[in-house]
Amino acid sequence: ELMLNGQKIGDQVLAPAQTNYDRRKLQKLIYYHEDQSRQRVLYNTFDVTKQLKQGGNVIGIVLGNGWYNQRDRSVEGCMWYNTPRLLFQMELIYSDGHKQLVCSDKTWKMTTGPIRHDGIFTGELYDARLELGEWCRAAYDDQNWQMAKEVNAPTGKLQAQLAPPDRITRTIHPTYLNTNASGACLFDAGEMISGWVQIKMHGQSGDTVRIRHIEELGGDYHQMDNYILKGSGEEIYEPRFTWHAFRQVEISGLKYRPKEEELLVKVVHTDVVPVGNFECSNPLFNQIYQNYLRTQLGNLHGSISSDCPHRERLGYTGDGQVAVEAAICNFDLTRFYQKWFLDMDDARNHRIGYVPHTVPFGGGGGGPAWGSAYVIMPWEYYRYYGDKNVLKTHYDGMKQWVEYLGTRCDSAGIVVREEPRGWCLGDWATPEKIKLSPELVNTCYYFHVTDLMARIAAVLGNQKDEKEFRLLAASIKNNINKKFYNQKAACYLDGKQGANLFPMVFGITPEAERPLVFETIVKLLKQQKNHFDTGILATPMLLKVLTYNGRADLAYEVMNQKDFPGYGNYIIGENATTLWENWDGTSSHSHPMYGSVVAWFFTTLAGISPDPLHSGGTDFVINPFTDNELSFASASYHSVYGMRSSAWKKEKNTLILTIEISVNSSATIHFPCSKPEQVEENGHSILKSPEFKFLGRQNGKVLFRVGSGKYRFMVKK
Repeated sequence: ELMLNGQKIGDQVLAPAQTNYDRRKLQKLIYYHEDQSRQRVLYNTFDVTKQLKQGGNVIGIVLGNGWYNQRDRSVEGCMWYNTPRLLFQMELIYSDGHKQLVCSDKTWKMTTGPIRHDGIFTGELYDARLELGEWCRAAYDDQNWQMAKEVNAPTGKLQAQLAPPDRITRTIHPTYLNTNASGACLFDAGEMISGWVQIKMHGQSGDTVRIRHIEELGGDYHQMDNYILKGSGEEIYEPRFTWHAFRQVEISGLKYRPKEEELLVKVVHTDVVPVGNFECSNPLFNQIYQNYLRTQLGNLHGSISSDCPHRERLGYTGDGQVAVEAAICNFDLTRFYQKWFLDMDDARNHRIGYVPHTVPFGGGGGGPAWGSAYVIMPWEYYRYYGDKNVLKTHYDGMKQWVEYLGTRCDSAGIVVREEPRGWCLGDWATPEKIKLSPELVNTCYYFHVTDLMARIAAVLGNQKDEKEFRLLAASIKNNINKKFYNQKAACYLDGKQGANLFPMVFGITPEAERPLVFETIVKLLKQQKNHFDTGILATPMLLKVLTYNGRADLAYEVMNQKDFPGYGNYIIGENATTLWENWDGTSSHSHPMYGSVVAWFFTTLAGISPDPLHSGGTDFVINPFTDNELSFASASYHSVYGMRSSAWKKEKNTLILTIEISVNSSATIHFPCSKPEQVEENGHSILKSPEFKFLGRQNGKVLFRVGSGKYRFMVKK
């Protein structure tokens, strides 16, 4: 945290963004890991012209441990780098044109202060009795301070941080709930958030105030800030170098009950710009959507998408890839994902191509579905943002990942392992104990990333690689069907927990068998009373399979379930404000991966999606699913090309469809009617207007190509 003449510079917090900073000694890991990574250190830049004054100026910097010296959690292993260190440079350009550099060196002075401990996972210990006064002012006497020490620089390559920083984005005054027998006062923020609490208080010198942060419907995960009062009137405290994930906050150690207005909850996350919105007439769907937004933002820190913001705080790539489309539909993640993809490139094993399950590397289990994020996510980035540079930048690394998976196969071509003693989970967090074969899931992802690489090679004009990837994909497909497909039963293994979904979604199931496998999916779903039996990977796939095969109505029913296992079971039943890791509420209550279904709200209920025939282009599709109990649904998405929106509502025998198509774009609109004459704009059939091009019929709907503009269509029944 930088200060100039006592004034904090910039509004960022927890800066700079997290990367794989340095070479380090990895100890006590859960499983084998060969560190063949690269390192990168980001720096922040500021214009401080207005903060400078004539005469003496004082630069002050407070260093926290951050991820560089994270020693509070070692479940995944001991992976800290070193003690905090600083690199600083100020460039002064005078009016006569000459320049002066002020750089951090051994002439600087340093000391310790009131922050006695700071940990990402645990919190801060702040002793106000040790405050240094106006230490960042020119008149301050620092004669008792030590001279700064020169230490080894991190090995990471220095780069400017272009990704968005973490910021305090909003504040909440919590509501008082109760006081327990020991005098601890409990307050409720009304929702699960990531951030911290500012508190105004008074008391005697040496009194310790404990601020305990409690997850919604859960525990505290050892998240506690401790403040020791100096005893001089009103004191105000908030932490600097940690964040907490909580809904309730317990204050103990004061001899009185603090007032609600003396507590201020500050919401903190990577400051990504919202670009999407969804709403419909189903309150459960609206709540799922809002819970996802809250959960996703709570898990964005250091321009990394974590699995949970309290227990693990790690950039699990599998969690990231499964929710990538939902995330892109709702936030501007252009620079955020560019940075995280570079983190993936840094963290991977450059010798053999292995991509770890967490990035930056922090240990943890997963499987090929996790490392495959390094191919899946850049492809989705291209589909939505049209940026080929991301594909070019990471092409060699993505290609090496496919090659790596090829070395992890048995004699039948099935991916049976990753690294020695590594975890291949298959899927994760199924409602019942997982029985799904990891080998099936592993090899389906091997096919999927190979198939994607063929498409990527085509986009980049690499015909040789495209041909090789297509041949490899055909071979993998054959191996999967030979090993796992039961033609007599029209089923992969027992078909449960997504066994049929991975081959169907990825295009592995032979064309002639697809209708039969789909019948099996519907039959098994009926046995489950139309409830999910899937984990984080297969859950969105069920919606895709049902919708693609003309049963969006069944997908709607599954999404709308109010009992276990279903979203309504805890969102309505428990009044949850975030999404959970497990269907039954065990473990974390802030995991964004089940928010993957939000993409279905956009692409199916409202019907907005990239044009599959023109990936990465300005064209898109509007194909809303309206044959349901909803009276209205609307979604908007501010793409890199401009606004895209689709809103429909039912009025008697008419469907009103209001859309917006951005400038220099066009959309293929699927109108839910059998005849083109049923579609009107301004009281006239659009079939007669040269502005709208009739494309034909498909799946019981009529298709028109429509150019940029705002339109209000009437579809008569």
